Amino acid sequence: MPSSKTRPVTLSGLLIAAGVLAVFATLTGFAARFWWVFELTSHFRVQYALALGFGALALLAWRRYRWAVVFAVFALVNAATLAPRLLTGVEAGVNAGHPAFRALLANVHSDNRDHDRIRRMLVEVDPDFIVLLEATPWLIEQLSDLTNRYPHRIAEPREDNFGMALFSRLPLLNAAVIRIGPAGLPLISADLESGGRRFTLLGAHPPPPIGAEMAQDRNDQLTDLARLVRQARQPTLLLGDLNLSPWSPYFTQLLTDAGLQDSAAGRGIQASWPALWPPLRIPIDHALYSAGIQIRHRQLGPAIGSDHYPVIVDFQVSGS
Repeated sequence: MPSSKTRPVTLSGLLIAAGVLAVFATLTGFAARFWWVFELTSHFRVQYALALGFGALALLAWRRYRWAVVFAVFALVNAATLAPRLLTGVEAGVNAGHPAFRALLANVHSDNRDHDRIRRMLVEVDPDFIVLLEATPWLIEQLSDLTNRYPHRIAEPREDNFGMALFSRLPLLNAAVIRIGPAGLPLISADLESGGRRFTLLGAHPPPPIGAEMAQDRNDQLTDLARLVRQARQPTLLLGDLNLSPWSPYFTQLLTDAGLQDSAAGRGIQASWPALWPPLRIPIDHALYSAGIQIRHRQLGPAIGSDHYPVIVDFQVSGS
């Protein structure tokens, strides 16, 4: 019998195989509304753009021109989706007469026991408002010494991943923990007033889309969030680990339905999770704002022993 010959595995062949997977994931990401698994592939646009871009250059050097062109085209497709965050943004200056604040969002992770690190971060950043997610009764007790800095607070600490708290230097008006979505998870809502200008601050943490049911629960909660923002009669700032990236169609739908803008637009990717896996990091912690809020600056905070980095926004209230 004639001997069969196997083709040798080459580096360029492995690169092409990996690139084909990235191309496939690029395409399935655009079909995110058809299946929750496809939506998961929509979040890694940065990784696809970089992998396909470097792959195209390598294949060009190896004179694999057809594959190089294919990968370059799909690298550009992914890069185009990143443009709103990568285009240079202009930091807003201080508008005299309008109150200016700093808000901090931190998903602290329910298993995180490094309360000293969290406390140091809060003292150093010195925000006016703090939204803590995955806040447990133990953590709230450990941070009780911050009462002098933040005398006003509302909290629903829990042992699972959906406890939350709001600490504030200003009095909280109409503060409430609201149950939204079919899962009945908490949302913190409070009105604040300074210099005769009032605004609403929301803290949210929808469930992660790790299955069809939980993905639907998250989307239903996002729908409820949009409705609440639309009903607000004053400017609104929404802070939350929304468990989706800006490249999910459900994020775009939230912005459209709620009339919100992304504070990270023009300010870079600012990927916040997972903290311990830099190559896989994506931005799922968000600060979204409505008309009447002006974002002056946005940045990520330092590591706090969580799988998320905090988000810090400086803003002004220019309307009510």
